[in-house]
Amino acid sequence: MTVELIRKLSDVEASFAYTHGLLKGNTQVTTWVSVDSLLGDTELRDAVERWARRLPLLRARIEERDGSLWFREGPGPEPEQLRRGPLPAGRSPEDLQGEELNDVLPTGGALWRLRTAADEKAGVTHLYFTRNHAISDGHSTGGTLRVLLEELFGTPSDGEPEPFSRNGDELTYRVPEADVPEAEDVPDAPVDPIPFAVRAPWPERGAAFVPVDLSAAESAAVKLYCRRRGLTVNQFFATALAESFALTTGRDEVEFFTAVSLRRRYAETEHLTDLGCYISVVRAPLRLDGGSFKDHAQAYRDGFRAADATWRPAARDHREIRAAVQATAAAGSSPGICITNVGPVDASLGAHAERVTGFRTVVSRTGANYGLVLHLSTFRGAFGLALSYGTPSVDRAVVDGTAKLLRERVALAVAAAPGEDPGPRPPYGSVAIPAVPAARPRPAGRGRAVRGSTPRTRPYATG
Repeated sequence: MTVELIRKLSDVEASFAYTHGLLKGNTQVTTWVSVDSLLGDTELRDAVERWARRLPLLRARIEERDGSLWFREGPGPEPEQLRRGPLPAGRSPEDLQGEELNDVLPTGGALWRLRTAADEKAGVTHLYFTRNHAISDGHSTGGTLRVLLEELFGTPSDGEPEPFSRNGDELTYRVPEADVPEAEDVPDAPVDPIPFAVRAPWPERGAAFVPVDLSAAESAAVKLYCRRRGLTVNQFFATALAESFALTTGRDEVEFFTAVSLRRRYAETEHLTDLGCYISVVRAPLRLDGGSFKDHAQAYRDGFRAADATWRPAARDHREIRAAVQATAAAGSSPGICITNVGPVDASLGAHAERVTGFRTVVSRTGANYGLVLHLSTFRGAFGLALSYGTPSVDRAVVDGTAKLLRERVALAVAAAPGEDPGPRPPYGSVAIPAVPAARPRPAGRGRAVRGSTPRTRPYATG
């Protein structure tokens, strides 16, 4: 039987697909959404079937032909893609999200899975939408879940399926117009990599994360702090992450990666759907010289803008992408740390967003391409943060120390008087700050924890 190919994967999509397959689920994404309703089995099954009919990307598979990866037609939702049950006693919603991160979707099989856990006492259902990053970015996460919420709580749809996402390599990339300050070019030589605490065999690696959430009041104070200093929220949290990681590890320079949406950078915006993966990740080494927080935030801003202005889509041969990912899999260190920000999610969830009581997206990091990643989102005015890392590649003390100092940095911003900025920290790189446990990480899963875009500025850096 001949299987119909839909289209070739873009450089971005192929990078994620190979990373997922060769690095034990690295970059697999799990989004947790809780809703204020207990869902019946038939109600849920029927809604998921309609959801997949409306979004063709949810029916696709990926296969390799003649050295290239292609999307092909696949069947509708199969039984193993929908898992239902109660919230296990003694387990938190975050615990289950950690399990889902580490239960790797099989290469060549379904590209997504939905797990539901009913908390009858609280009257809520926890939904865990896990997928291969090749079909999803921060924007499409909200759009995909919007359709699911519509099928669960709105009028069942019999409309035409939405079009399949376009290959970004076939679109016209427009360089962003930005005021790029005169500065040294981003150096070709990276800063010192971050060696693994333990270089374990791939079957023994897993992923975990530490939540560092803020209240709505804290989030409002951070936004005010940023406005008074001319900073964006992303600049604030990127700088806070860099300072916290540097102080914990005794570094005075970090290799910093920032995920960037490409959706507004194509000339053919009318051909983009709410589905698909259109992101880049740019690298900008950040030196922390003991100056003020604002000094470091400006250094991050200038470095990021310069790197972003020089980034271009690569559209590499898929064999080259595979080789780059294989090199990453063989590495004993990661190049740096990263921040991703999906922004406010309320509007993207659509008309039924009021049914949502909790939200978090985390990406599996098995310790290969980044040492530590800060995932940032905003829901109902509150910042949700999660530090994602690989086990046992990244020392737990480093994660706890970074989380503790990140919390302190937020507290300083919340308490800061207008126009004032906390004094400089001790010299960066002079001494590692003893790590103190800050928060209980979400486990890599009970039992065996072995699960898990274009060349941004370096071929093995994927988002």
